[in-house]
Amino acid sequence: MKAAFKRTHAAHGFRKAGAPTPLLAFLAGDHAEQAAHVWPAPHEGFFALPAARRHAAAMLLRGFGGGAGLDIAGVKAAVERDRDARLAERLIPVGETAGLIKALGKMGERLWVAEDYDRFLELFGQPNANRVLRHLETVTPERFAPLAALPGPLREAAIVANVASLPAAEDLATAFDLVLRMRGAQAGPGLVERWSRAKDTARLFNMAAEDLTPEVFRAPTPAPELPAPFEAVRTRKQLFALAMDFKNCLRDFTNDIAVGRMAVFAWRGAPNAAVALNWDQAGWRLAEAEGRANEELEPEPLRLIVEAVAAAGVRTGPAVNVLIQRLQRRAGGDSSPAGVGWIERLELGDLWD
Repeated sequence: MKAAFKRTHAAHGFRKAGAPTPLLAFLAGDHAEQAAHVWPAPHEGFFALPAARRHAAAMLLRGFGGGAGLDIAGVKAAVERDRDARLAERLIPVGETAGLIKALGKMGERLWVAEDYDRFLELFGQPNANRVLRHLETVTPERFAPLAALPGPLREAAIVANVASLPAAEDLATAFDLVLRMRGAQAGPGLVERWSRAKDTARLFNMAAEDLTPEVFRAPTPAPELPAPFEAVRTRKQLFALAMDFKNCLRDFTNDIAVGRMAVFAWRGAPNAAVALNWDQAGWRLAEAEGRANEELEPEPLRLIVEAVAAAGVRTGPAVNVLIQRLQRRAGGDSSPAGVGWIERLELGDLWD
């Protein structure tokens, strides 16, 4: 649930004003027209503001914090006359506010888009993230994107300092989630304390890779029972018939299915699909879902399959061994993205190409 500073409606009371000058349009971007209502051309009042107060003006004009209750005169008075502490309280009515205006002063001369302000204020209102943001030399969406991608417990300065990119942060967050899946939520504090001791990026990501090896080895658990329209494949005859029907290489995985490391289902939704689950040390995972002749599914039927398996406790995302390899590359400084869209992030494996 978002904190109380989430914006509702923009500040009201605007009247027709002249077009923003080119300089205002350059500095204020999406906020230029609203700023021109408060500080009409040639906008000297806006340009005279310190950068921190310009950013505060943009947030109030967009309705963040207490901005929704301010008219034009109220925004102008708050930005130009409020003491730093009072202005900070307007932006974050509930949460951490110490050092907020100083942090706004590190945001640069050009204003941000509303979505980046939203994310920044949400983070700044949280104690762990607040401590990290306040100590950044420059505050930009790119600099705090890794912080935003980490779960709350990992937003410790000693950990964040060793996470240089958004893709690396996303992989570390996934590793944390999988370790807790294997060991239970009670392992969280110890894991955070251990990762906080990492002296550099290489050690942090190698630690995360090490922790994905379970403390106690175990055999595969029984495959989950999936409801209709899933049909479980339980015999060799069923498997061969499904492989022939879907024109794929399911038969090549007979042994994996026989020893309990893979489970195969026919999805009798629209359209029909062949679905495979794989077992690894983090449990059962959706490994593949394809139509006939390995045809990729459209987003909507794929989403239905994902939701159905998730309801049965099946996870999506990378296989543990794939994530371990990626963490080891992150330890060496690799920052390449693993996937952009939600379908790519499922990391389905094309098992029977």
